[in-house]
Amino acid sequence: MSQPRITVVTTNYNHGRYLERAICSVLDQGYENLEYFVIDGGSTDDSVDIIRLYEGELAGWVSEPDGGPGDAVNKGLARATGDIVAYLASDDVYLPGTLLEVGLQMSGRYASQWLVGQPRELDAYDELVSSSATCAPQSLASYLMHDSGNLPGAASFWHKSLIEANGLFDAEMESGFDYEYACRLLAAGHGPTVIGDAVVARRRVGGGNASDTVRQGIEYITAAQRYAEYLPMAQRYALWMNCDTRRRIYTLAQAEAQNGNGRRYLWQQLARRPWWITSEAVRRALVHGVAAFEPAGVRRAAA
Repeated sequence: MSQPRITVVTTNYNHGRYLERAICSVLDQGYENLEYFVIDGGSTDDSVDIIRLYEGELAGWVSEPDGGPGDAVNKGLARATGDIVAYLASDDVYLPGTLLEVGLQMSGRYASQWLVGQPRELDAYDELVSSSATCAPQSLASYLMHDSGNLPGAASFWHKSLIEANGLFDAEMESGFDYEYACRLLAAGHGPTVIGDAVVARRRVGGGNASDTVRQGIEYITAAQRYAEYLPMAQRYALWMNCDTRRRIYTLAQAEAQNGNGRRYLWQQLARRPWWITSEAVRRALVHGVAAFEPAGVRRAAA
């Protein structure tokens, strides 16, 4: 059986420190029927010099401003001719043998249209530091409410026909575009095939940025609400309550970052959602300030 053609799109913006490792992790797969694009967002570091070192082995590359990671992935997918498509951020790497395994798993008449493998975590020095388990959600409702399921886009592969039928990624979303796409596919009745093989190592450097966490959380809520109409009425109401609670927690986090204007910001939000005044955390923040508005466990649950 001939290998199915796999298109991989690597996106990059000023991550020259890691870009070469990402590129080599794709090219060193030794997968013969590979189409590989690198989409750079107009980097000002040494990224373009690195890309040029490998341009003879690429199907194409660009370096120009874009609308963010989702837009960059879409640029590559619009040029894809592969039977199977995937994206790899420039600070991540594919593990050896990934593309061969994906090609075997996703070829044949009854093969999965959407495959998700296991991710691993890398530090800045390419050392494996941890792992998180991919798992299929119990239902669309539980996935929208963050109660079950973990389907990382970095470990995902799709048949191009599935992309053509369901559209490209939402380029308006900066960090939640892969979650939104999983929601879209689940809502359309497509379930993932989850395999136990580790396929990608995602780089985690530093402790992360709190504002980025809040932005991602809000994008997840936006995605969840977008697909509420696919749920029965009782589940739709439960999702509304779930999203409202999560949004309130993120709003308190945003208020904390307002540099002394947290109370004013909260009053502005209450004008739009007056029922939040029934929350003890909101009332406490309005009276005593927003420095310690929720127990840590509640903040974690919101993510």
